Amino acid sequence: MSQIWSPGRRSPQSLAYRVVARQAVRDQLHDAPVVAVLRVDPVAVSAAFETRYDDDVRTALFAGGRGFLNYWVIERRQAVILLNVTWAAWS
Repeated sequence: MSQIWSPGRRSPQSLAYRVVARQAVRDQLHDAPVVAVLRVDPVAVSAAFETRYDDDVRTALFAGGRGFLNYWVIERRQAVILLNVTWAAWS
């Protein structure tokens, strides 16, 4: 049965994931597009970055090996928890 919105019915739950991070992680990302991608679908393969995962932790690898972002996806809460960002040091 398809769900159709009509007056008197609850609207469907938002399709966007909530992205949560400590201030230090948010500061390092500076509104990078990776956050927008994770907000839409954190488990899908993305053209924006390569994703790897080991047990619960997923890792987004930034283009050119510039760095990576570790995060958890909590499906039942539609939440993404950003754990840490590591930037590669270039000499």
